[in-house]
Amino acid sequence: MYSVKFFLVSIIMSCCLGLHAQTSNILIGNYYYSAPNGIAFIKEGQTAFVINPMMGANRFTAVLFDEQEAGFAQAHQVNDYNASIVAPDDSYHCIRFQTNDNSNVTIEWSRVRDAAIGRMVASHPTNLSFDLTKNWPGFKSSYQQTLFGIEGVSKGTFGECKWQMNVSDSLVSFDGKHATWRIGDSGKPTYFVAGFGALPDFQAIDHLLKEACQKYERKRPKAITAIGDFVGAMTNNLNNTRVYSNDDRLLFIPVSRSFGLKNANQAPVFCWDSFFNGLMATYDNPAMAKATFRAVLDGALPNGMIGNVRHWSMGPSTGNSQPPVGAMCIWRAHLLHPDIEFLREAYPVLKAWNAWWMKYRNAKKDSLLEWGDEGGSFEIAMYETGYDDTPHFQKVKGVKMIGTTMNCYAVDLCALWAMDAHYLSLIANAIGDKTAAEQHKKDAEEMNKRINEKLWNEKLGIYCSRFWDNEDGTPGDFLTKLGPQNFYPLISGAANKEQAKSILQIMTDPDQFWGEWILPTISRKEPEFIHQRYWSGNIWGPSNYLVWLGVKKYAPAWLKAAYAQKCVHLFMNNWNSAGYCGENYFATTGRVCSNPNYTWGALLCLVGIESLIDISDDGDIIKGSGFNEVCDLYNIMLLGEPYHISLKHSKSKSKMNIQK
Repeated sequence: MYSVKFFLVSIIMSCCLGLHAQTSNILIGNYYYSAPNGIAFIKEGQTAFVINPMMGANRFTAVLFDEQEAGFAQAHQVNDYNASIVAPDDSYHCIRFQTNDNSNVTIEWSRVRDAAIGRMVASHPTNLSFDLTKNWPGFKSSYQQTLFGIEGVSKGTFGECKWQMNVSDSLVSFDGKHATWRIGDSGKPTYFVAGFGALPDFQAIDHLLKEACQKYERKRPKAITAIGDFVGAMTNNLNNTRVYSNDDRLLFIPVSRSFGLKNANQAPVFCWDSFFNGLMATYDNPAMAKATFRAVLDGALPNGMIGNVRHWSMGPSTGNSQPPVGAMCIWRAHLLHPDIEFLREAYPVLKAWNAWWMKYRNAKKDSLLEWGDEGGSFEIAMYETGYDDTPHFQKVKGVKMIGTTMNCYAVDLCALWAMDAHYLSLIANAIGDKTAAEQHKKDAEEMNKRINEKLWNEKLGIYCSRFWDNEDGTPGDFLTKLGPQNFYPLISGAANKEQAKSILQIMTDPDQFWGEWILPTISRKEPEFIHQRYWSGNIWGPSNYLVWLGVKKYAPAWLKAAYAQKCVHLFMNNWNSAGYCGENYFATTGRVCSNPNYTWGALLCLVGIESLIDISDDGDIIKGSGFNEVCDLYNIMLLGEPYHISLKHSKSKSKMNIQK
């Protein structure tokens, strides 16, 4: 009897597993802006159906994988958003939440060919409704009840498209916009299948979901630490933020889902935000990383500028750019998952952007750079800095626009441009353009030389932005409202050992930048700090990560470890308590400020990863300094290979092991 039963199950499984071959013109995932926990079914980029569980007014729960087995151990409450488990290929999704009647609900689903198969479990009987009204502009979908569930119809230029959802329990109610099922009555799961064409049946769903969960658990990047899985937090947050926009059929990682709440196509591709997203996404989803990089690169203007933002109702920016971090992000992504052909694709755009800065933001023609705006707006020029309201420029008397640029050399832009040239040299060398590589290297060296000649403030012992020379030829005054921008010459390698020592002393001064929560975007000494407004005192992932690139070059091991630990703790304190990945954080309390469901806040986690295992610009794997936590990191991709890193501490020493 057992053998016959096993044979029948095997037949069912074989048939179902064969369904995993996907149709390329169909997308299935949590791709609709305001339905992060829903399932979107998109065909031919022209028709779509969305089923979105209505979770009620209660706080709901994001659950991370248990480290020891493919179960669930850690539960964190989230407002308005659920950072659910999402495999990058949509082979496994899991969300948990609490309904208004306090039933704990788990929904797991997996893509199987052109359908989603799923299981819903409730701690006690509850009515669970799905919203069917969400859709992209231009899509017209309608739904009706069927014997086994619901059916949807949508029309596109290619004709009529039909979709269906079959559920193992009967509908409680249906009004064309919402479908409600009673789950948990029998103490057993409720199963569903939804999609296009012939749908799989329910028999093998339990096995398929278990298999999909375990498969993703085996290969996903993760960290086992006392403070939680900061690696999984970074990747889950990104995988939950992927969205689709049907106006140009673009699937990528925006900065946040919040921008598309009124219009699902208002998906802004902010320049430096998206480059950082692409770098982080490479750890778990290299294909989506490249899609996100391309979303930025494809928006480059004929003159070489990559605008501040594109793919929004306002169209692409034509007057201002954002900090040039693209070459760094793409090169470091390449070191994780090597792809020479993508380097060949990206290099011409990145090279033209680097040249654009020197042509359009070099007003004095002395090869030092200024932030600006082609329309001559100081406000828009501030947006180009990336630090929108930073007192570094905005609160300094005398800073103004002269033509299309500010009237002062920007220490941050000069250093980032030198960094950009350095990474362009590495990219050019990798794709075989030795002549260009040498020129970029020379450009970086010459910019560092000019930074030292013009922007080193001997009195303060740090690099500073500076007004242009006076009409009588005397040097212009330094801008002395210090922020992380003043540390950026460490990134480009401009500083010598004594200069670096002086800069790091300022950075670690608790009266200025050091403390429990680091790094504030204005010195604690400045009067603006107490207000904690946006870039005027708050802590930001991108500035912390960029400064980290300099800290790695110059700081002693203890400082690297302390810096990394503070970054990871800041992030995980918020993630563990509320599931938040902040746009920024209060430097006074360490709590999330501004948008709580952003992407680049997770750059704080990237600091933690690189403190344990890193890869040099030349491609050498480096054992990091670590931090004061017992850690095990799994499936950290370097040069296309997964690595396991173990860090243990004793009274006398710390021991780190690295193995493939």
